[in-house]
Amino acid sequence: MQFTTPISKHWQLAPGDSGLAQGVDDIDLCIHNILSTRKGSDVTRPDFGSNHFDYIDTPEDVFVPNIVREVVLAIQTWEKRADVEDVTFSGHAPHITMTVRWRVADDVSGEVYSTAVNLENATWI
Repeated sequence: MQFTTPISKHWQLAPGDSGLAQGVDDIDLCIHNILSTRKGSDVTRPDFGSNHFDYIDTPEDVFVPNIVREVVLAIQTWEKRADVEDVTFSGHAPHITMTVRWRVADDVSGEVYSTAVNLENATWI
C-alpha cells in the first residue's frame, strides 16, 4: 500500500516516485535493499549487505547452502522486524530468481510474505 504522508514510524520512499512504503511494504523493500548490496560496498556502513554474492559462480552443492546461510544471516543482522521462513531458487543459471519467504517478527497472525531477487539482473553484476 502506497501513501503520500507517513502513517507509521517505519517508512521510506518507495521506488519510482510512487509515494511511501510503510508497514510490510517497508520491510519488503528493506530486505530487497539488504540482498541487493554486496557487503563492503557501502562506504558509510561497510558491514551492511550480504556476502551471498561470493557464491554465485559455484557448483549447486556449494551455491545453495552458502547463499541460504548468508541471506538468513544478513536479514537477521539488518532487518530485525522479519523472521526468515525459507529461501528457494527457481530457474536455471544464469536466469535464477531467489525467493525469501519471511514473516513479521512477533506477528500474531503469522502471515508469510515473500521477497524475490532476480540474481541475473542485480545491480552488482
